[in-house]
Amino acid sequence: MRASVLASKIDELVGAELSPLGFKRTRPRRWVQTAQSPIRGIFEFQAIKGASYSARWGLSLDFVPLLRGDRLRWKRTANTARFDLCIDPIDEYGMLPDWCSFSHLAPPSEAKMAAVAKEATRAAKLDFGRANSIADVVAMFRERAAKRFRRFSLENYRQTHLVWGLSLIAVGEPSEGERHLELFCARFSIDRHDRMIGQSILAAQNVATAIT
Repeated sequence: MRASVLASKIDELVGAELSPLGFKRTRPRRWVQTAQSPIRGIFEFQAIKGASYSARWGLSLDFVPLLRGDRLRWKRTANTARFDLCIDPIDEYGMLPDWCSFSHLAPPSEAKMAAVAKEATRAAKLDFGRANSIADVVAMFRERAAKRFRRFSLENYRQTHLVWGLSLIAVGEPSEGERHLELFCARFSIDRHDRMIGQSILAAQNVATAIT
């Protein structure tokens, strides 16, 4: 099965599960929540070496800028959304889990693809349903920080300390939030007093007030 044909089938199956929740396809195999700003769900089947596709999902927060290269940039729309919190089953299993992945070199049956799409989106929906406030996002970070992973942990994701720090400041925990921001800035040589970080703190506080 050609990759383009497989991608179209994936989009058809995922769309059936996520479109009713306000997700839209922003590129092949990637769906972003448009109706839940400023906390957007992202779901995608990522391409993996070996001609495989595996599901991952997570959150993009509108008030958190994206570190791209050595600059911070806004990502406030569905099309620009990127993972601030990434939940990838491979991190937990250390390998491609059969329930959320398949290969296009050994073409899966339509029944297999449907089952994988349904199970992967079911797991994602549980996490999306938990993220109703910034306090919920903080709780998810703390929960994942306490888990043991076989591949990547939170420390392997560039956005971790930026989004965690901003979220903590927003919910009234500035001391711990500053610690995370300082870790982020030191790790990526970003000025703690960068204009974008200051604007992000104000935006996070406004969001926290609006959705608490």
